[in-house]
Amino acid sequence: MNILNVTSITELRGGDAQMYTVYNLLKEKKDLNQFILCPDDSVLASICKKDEAAYFTYKKNKLKLINLIAAIIKICRKESIDVIHIHDSSALNAGLIAMQFLSKKTSLILSRKRNNKIKDKFLNRYKYSHPDIKKIICVSKAVEGIFETIIKDKERLSTIYDAIDVKKISSNENKSSLHQEFDFSADTKIVGTIAGLTPQKDLFTFIDTAQKIVAKNTTPIPIKFVIIGEGPLLNELISYTKSTDLENIIFFTGFRNDAVNLLPEFDVFLITSITEGLPLSVYEAFACRIPVVATKAGGIAEVIVNEKTGFVTEFKDSETLSNHVLEILNNADLREKIKTNAFDLVSNSHDLKVMQTNYYNFYQNLKN
Repeated sequence: MNILNVTSITELRGGDAQMYTVYNLLKEKKDLNQFILCPDDSVLASICKKDEAAYFTYKKNKLKLINLIAAIIKICRKESIDVIHIHDSSALNAGLIAMQFLSKKTSLILSRKRNNKIKDKFLNRYKYSHPDIKKIICVSKAVEGIFETIIKDKERLSTIYDAIDVKKISSNENKSSLHQEFDFSADTKIVGTIAGLTPQKDLFTFIDTAQKIVAKNTTPIPIKFVIIGEGPLLNELISYTKSTDLENIIFFTGFRNDAVNLLPEFDVFLITSITEGLPLSVYEAFACRIPVVATKAGGIAEVIVNEKTGFVTEFKDSETLSNHVLEILNNADLREKIKTNAFDLVSNSHDLKVMQTNYYNFYQNLKN
């Protein structure tokens, strides 16, 4: 089977990073030949070149749609592509048009990572329910749910959860880097998050939660809050932090290449998003044995069960979020139970080997 992965994204977002992970996982399968098509100025193109991956590029200029359509048609004919695997909405537009010029034996599938509601417009309904889309792979049941009113044939929907290298991530050691960088005392507890500073992450609720935790903390142990990430709301978030008198309590690191390596230093991982697919950071925290307290965004509630693998709350509920964070910090038995259960879950269900098997079986079933 010959597979062409198509993306129109220039930056390296989570979806493309995971697509490239799957590409590498399946390289050992001799009955699968995989190719990648991406913009010539994309981060992914640079990675593919460095790794000597099987890839093609197209120019993302004013004629980007036409260029992508032409590239898909040319590659499919040259490489006898059986499956076009689309990884974003813009690429889907090109893929559907290209399908009109290709053999009926070619299948088109779509991966959907985010649970943003699809606007109920004619063109969206037409695009996502198009008969040329054989299957849609969703990263969680929550993402699958956004197609509820669009796709009548639910057999076209499949959920394949993302995964991480549990062994590699769980081996990360706590090097106290954040304690040293921000001059925290050795006994300081860290409640942290890794997130883009964007509206969907709702970090204003993170700040509200921090304010309540500080007010409720009756122990002599200091608690600090760390936000790892960058984005357009940085200045607004810093201003809001100052307005709540938390500038010496909440610390912004900016973008960090070593973000995953800093996870073991967290005592609680706090997620306040209002929309997600199912963030890999949840799995990474599980692997590092860091308890997670989160809102019910996207598929988070599919892996977090209250008091078993963490805590999940309603959106913007800083009161409940703060109570759960303090409950974890102050209850050692509960903390250890959550750590163990969450680690077992990610090891058994969300390791790379599991995802490799799931994707390989998915592609094999397309033959039927």
